[in-house]
Amino acid sequence: MTNYLKTFRNIFYFVLAIQASLVLFGILRPSIIYDYLDNWPLSLLPILILIFNKIYLSNSRFDNYIYGFLIIIYSLFPAVLLSSQEILTTNTYSSSFRSSNFEKDIVYSLNIDIDGSVNLNSFEGSGYIVDIQNRPGNIGFPEAVEANLGNPRLIQFREIETDRLLQVKGWDLQLGNQTLWNLYVLSFGSYINLNDINLITTEIIGTGEINLGDNLNSGDIVISGNFNIYVDSNLPIAVVGQAEVPAEWINATIGYLNQTNENYKFKVIVEEGSNVVFQDGE
Repeated sequence: MTNYLKTFRNIFYFVLAIQASLVLFGILRPSIIYDYLDNWPLSLLPILILIFNKIYLSNSRFDNYIYGFLIIIYSLFPAVLLSSQEILTTNTYSSSFRSSNFEKDIVYSLNIDIDGSVNLNSFEGSGYIVDIQNRPGNIGFPEAVEANLGNPRLIQFREIETDRLLQVKGWDLQLGNQTLWNLYVLSFGSYINLNDINLITTEIIGTGEINLGDNLNSGDIVISGNFNIYVDSNLPIAVVGQAEVPAEWINATIGYLNQTNENYKFKVIVEEGSNVVFQDGE
């Protein structure tokens, strides 16, 4: 029985070590500590029972059962948190919100300026959906401030004060394809997927990857920073400024053209001092 106890105890310690490593390597949010505290009957009470048993009862069979239970619980919590489920983790993950009462003839100017990552995509509909990226970082939860008057109409995304253990890598953002957008984004290590979206003016500053899809309707896009940009083969564009482009693109008077048999839909303007590499997408 003693050998079984040592095995179960070592497995439990190993599970704890794995969790600590996931936090240190930026995979698991340290907010899991709050989840354990919120669910103390499952996570902490069994440990107190182990201590009580060791001091007063010394029942090794009972220890085996408790360690087995703890192994399951302490393996379950990180799996739930990493999968972005709100079961057992509502204190640290419930952060998403949506705004959808947008008028079709109004242009909405969306401004984001954070020292973190923004993952941007589109969806069928109007307005926007925002959530956190469920990874450790130094960015607070998002808050939106919307103007009620004017055209264009300003929307400012900003960080709200967030406990250090709850802070995240950045935000996930989806923009409705039935809304007209002016887009200003300053972020780092981002993935910005511009496809099936209507952009009037766009300025993107920082680092990361940008995908330009063939369903994109856009005015000129201004890029500043270090980016890899993937251009759909069915989307004709012109690139103005210093950039690295595929060898088969044409160096024309207006700039680099990825297609010569069609007029370009818009220009991608690369600001001076940027390091931008264009690649052919699918």
